[in-house]
Amino acid sequence: MQVLKQVLAASAALVLSGCGGRTIIESDMSRMVSASPASPWLTVENPGIAVLTVTGLEQKEKVQVTPDVATAVEARLRTTLQPKYFTDLIVNCRGLEVAVGAKTGAEPPSLDVDMALSCRITARGPAVTKSYRVHRSQKIDPAAPRLESAVPALIDAASSELADRVWADVVATGARR
Repeated sequence: MQVLKQVLAASAALVLSGCGGRTIIESDMSRMVSASPASPWLTVENPGIAVLTVTGLEQKEKVQVTPDVATAVEARLRTTLQPKYFTDLIVNCRGLEVAVGAKTGAEPPSLDVDMALSCRITARGPAVTKSYRVHRSQKIDPAAPRLESAVPALIDAASSELADRVWADVVATGARR
């Protein structure tokens, strides 16, 4: 029995060493979140997306965004839209999807993020539901992609573009500030 346990332990060690010993890459967006204003009129639902798989590299990498991605997106929307807020404006977004991929064969090599979600905008009565798709890209060095800083930068840039699109749809409702 003791020999069997040792064989199983050795087998497990070999299997794990074959995985390359990769760990999750940590990326911290907590400063951006804590610096954003409180805006109870604006929500991004779908918390829990915290680990993003980056495809297109030699090996799939996992980047853990702290806090979760929905919280970071909501923080950027609040920071951008809070100065434009008017009474009786409610923005509720849900169904957030985020995909991150590297294009190492492109010239220049890039890291791309694709973000999609649906928002219901209620502006002094009229309500509209809009679906948004945002794509952002930045150059990377495939040998050292620095995902811990590149992924948060792309999420922030995509969230800023999303905020501009949401505001354009708020204005399109005809509500005045």
